[in-house]
Amino acid sequence: MTGVDPADEARLNTTIGSYKLLEIVGRGGHGTVFKGKHVYIAKPVAVKILHDTYARHEDAVVRFMREARAASAIKHPNIVDVADFGPVPGGGVYFVMEYLEGETLEARIARSGPIPTAAAFAIARQVASALAAAHDLKIIHRDVKPENIMLTRQPGRRDSVKPTDKAKLPEAPVLDYVKMLDFGIAKVLEAESSTLPPSGRTAAGVVFGSPSYMSPEAALGQQVDYRADIYALGIVMFDMLTGQRPFTGASSVEVMTKQIATQPPSLRRLVPGAHIPEAAEELVLKAMSKRPENRQQSMDDLIAELDAVLSALKPAPPSMSAASKKAELKKTRAGRPSGLTGEFSNFVRESQRKMQAEKPTDPEWDALTGRIASETDSGDDSGDAAGGSGKPKGK
Repeated sequence: MTGVDPADEARLNTTIGSYKLLEIVGRGGHGTVFKGKHVYIAKPVAVKILHDTYARHEDAVVRFMREARAASAIKHPNIVDVADFGPVPGGGVYFVMEYLEGETLEARIARSGPIPTAAAFAIARQVASALAAAHDLKIIHRDVKPENIMLTRQPGRRDSVKPTDKAKLPEAPVLDYVKMLDFGIAKVLEAESSTLPPSGRTAAGVVFGSPSYMSPEAALGQQVDYRADIYALGIVMFDMLTGQRPFTGASSVEVMTKQIATQPPSLRRLVPGAHIPEAAEELVLKAMSKRPENRQQSMDDLIAELDAVLSALKPAPPSMSAASKKAELKKTRAGRPSGLTGEFSNFVRESQRKMQAEKPTDPEWDALTGRIASETDSGDDSGDAAGGSGKPKGK
């Protein structure tokens, strides 16, 4: 990993609390994330340590602690689980999270470009569900962006059957499972009724968040509410569906100016080959409305609209090659050659003739072999098994 801080590198293979630090997996604005393991049970974990630069500042320590407690307090399956927290010897603080295998949504978009609507909205729905749980605790994330959305690979529903049944089933689908990260600049609206430490009042003109995903009211330094997260998720959906951000610029100020004053382009015109449904575009652009009152008014509203679009999406029709194969198979079954059955019919008759010559006639055997011969001659392989009269044909 390039640009490693010597102080972080010096921590490798050392122990903090009950955790040994094994490798550096990420570095953010306020902390470095290490892959580690519990020294007694060897469980893999992620350990985030506040940068030494900020460890001496009380407000940075409080914000870092708020991130840990916010993620821990929400208790939602789509939010990374925080298991431990403590001081670092010599100064600073750390917290311990579940270790996740996967990639960020930012990495996915950079790697594969636009994401199909059904898959993109399935991801967005999980993010919205996590944020709805945060909003229920009066917590605004304020930094919703693809870099803070981790995608882990989870087995589909078929994988939950008993092992003895698995061999009989098709391979289970693998699904993108969301884990929300980084509540470091989360705002607690009513700290006195919360289990979290107070976030303090944001001073007028102070801006928090990433410019590319920042709501107009946040860019203006105004007070924000839950609808700022809805706006940010709208841009995340735009990013997923088109493979690009709606607003770019040479500087953060230019991008923030566009967030305030420039309308986003049409997704369907921007990437016509992506086949984005009109209803999906309307949902995204509504979430990105400049005025908060014109957006969905809660994450629950957004989830309901996502569900409506997802339920309207129909599976793609089978390809021509698949349809042709099916038609060809049906045609082959209907008109299969009769040479082999003709030979089998002759064999049955010959066997019947020889047996009749060697022993007394058995009426039941005669009836059975006569029926087989007549059915193979006619090309009927049903055997009259479902509801037949029991009488041999042609008798």
